[in-house]
Amino acid sequence: MLIGELAALAAATLWSLTSLFFVVATRRIGSLRVNLLRLPAALAFLTMALVAVRPSLLPLTLPRFGILTASAVLGLALGDLAYFASLRRLGPRLALLLTPLTPVFAVTAGLLLLREVPGPMALAGMAVTLAGIVWVVAERTGGAAVSGREGSAGLALGVVGAACQGIGLALAKLGMAGELSPLAAAWVRMAVAAVVSWAVLAAAGKVGTLSLGQAARNAWPWVLGGAACGPFLGMWLSLVSARHTQVGVAATLMSTMPVLIIPLVMVTERYRPTFRAVVGAVVTVVGVAILFR
Repeated sequence: MLIGELAALAAATLWSLTSLFFVVATRRIGSLRVNLLRLPAALAFLTMALVAVRPSLLPLTLPRFGILTASAVLGLALGDLAYFASLRRLGPRLALLLTPLTPVFAVTAGLLLLREVPGPMALAGMAVTLAGIVWVVAERTGGAAVSGREGSAGLALGVVGAACQGIGLALAKLGMAGELSPLAAAWVRMAVAAVVSWAVLAAAGKVGTLSLGQAARNAWPWVLGGAACGPFLGMWLSLVSARHTQVGVAATLMSTMPVLIIPLVMVTERYRPTFRAVVGAVVTVVGVAILFR
């Protein structure tokens, strides 16, 4: 069974739902508050799942904990921070255009850290899938251009964010080493990311100025819904995928979110896809089919 590939597509679908929840939450309380609140919410969900499932924690040795910590700091803390900083400078359209770089870094990290060498069929599938994603996403840029220091900084931060997320996924697989449960690994990563993110903002003296209690009351259904779909179930499934298939393949399939979200916004926002979006979606599906073969 193609457990890894199916888990990656399920994770991408859940992250598509997450974006819908967090769009509403961000409009109500702002992206920084949403980012801070989603981490402990997801950690609470992961803790309940950990208690219910009770996976063995014996494989969680100190070296593996260190690797998972590095994975969390890179992929969840620094990666998200760089992405949000890029988002502020470029806007969502151009920032989204850089996300297909994540599988490129994941393939490179998988080759160097895990000695995973994609075969010709896998490389062809990844190339076709990413071509379809870029074709869909590029339409949303509306011909926008990047200029000046802000634009250059936004592009650099977007590339850094993609690199952190791709390398973070490879490190997570290295930390699991085929023995540690993806659920346990997800819990460790989320706990580290929550501590690091809150500690950084606390050291900067920003936590007390955000009125997080009031923010939580104003947007709790959307924050909890987004946390349940993305940082909880989505990340858990992403590690299931990384454990059962090559990280480059997993990252490519998880990058299909811009295509998977099209039918969702058709329902929620009455969006009518253009011919270009349909063609890009078809190309992406062809690439996914190649990867599944």
